[in-house]
This record gives sequence, structure tokens and C-alpha cells, in this order.
Amino acid sequence: MITERGARYDPEADVLYLPTQDGEIARSQELSPGVSVEFDDDGNLVGVEILRASKILPEKVVASLHAKQTGVI
Repeated sequence: MITERGARYDPEADVLYLPTQDGEIARSQELSPGVSVEFDDDGNLVGVEILRASKILPEKVVASLHAKQTGVI
């Protein structure tokens, strides 16, 4: 399950990372250009990485995550 808790957005790189659980990343697979899923050694989903997040996701989503991350809501 992906939740807002733990989500990290880097506005300079425009990258959003959504962790699904703790674990070391063993491999990743690109689902579509700029969207990758990451798995541990057992094949469990560890996270989702979205490059160019502000271009892929609605502006309100990215702005909300960034505001919560910086404490400016």
C-alpha cells in the first residue's frame, strides 16, 4: 500500500519517491517512461519512483506533498 506518509519529493530533481515498505532495493523495472517500481530480493514491492513528477501528476498532488514535507501548508 502506498501512503502519503514517507513519500519524498525533490523539487530540484522533480522526483517523487513513494515507499511501500521497508527493505533494500534489489531490482527495479520501468513501467513507463519516468515511472519505475522497485523490488527487494524476494520480489516484494519496496517503492515507486516517478521522474518528472510535476509533469505526470496533478499539480495539486505534487504541491501538497512538497508543502507537507517542508512544513509550509
